[in-house]
Amino acid sequence: MQVVLIIDDNTAVRMVISDFLTYTFQHVKVLQAMDGVEGMALAREARPDLILLDAEMPNMNGFEVAQHLRAASDTQTIPIIAISSGPESNPVVSGLRSISDATLPKPFSPDELVQVVNGLKHFSRITA
Repeated sequence: MQVVLIIDDNTAVRMVISDFLTYTFQHVKVLQAMDGVEGMALAREARPDLILLDAEMPNMNGFEVAQHLRAASDTQTIPIIAISSGPESNPVVSGLRSISDATLPKPFSPDELVQVVNGLKHFSRITA
């Protein structure tokens, strides 16, 4: 079973993505974190196969989370998809996007999510 971690401070966004992934992909377990600190801890504990990471969050932003994940040997190869509605001129957003494996600007459709996930080279494709 593959594990996907969603790190986003917006509960509605986390729930919609989680519901979609669990409904569409039978062999995916979805974990959720409401901020960067919780997300970091969960990523280190669960070592997910994929992380969907928002840029702007309280306590620790997505760029900081991604930097820590990339610096740690046990999490550096986990694919990260940056999910953010922020402008490229925002240094947190542009920083996260620059070190992520893929980006998915909010709002996005379920089809766009599947396309981006399946396009990742280092992630074994999840199948419906």
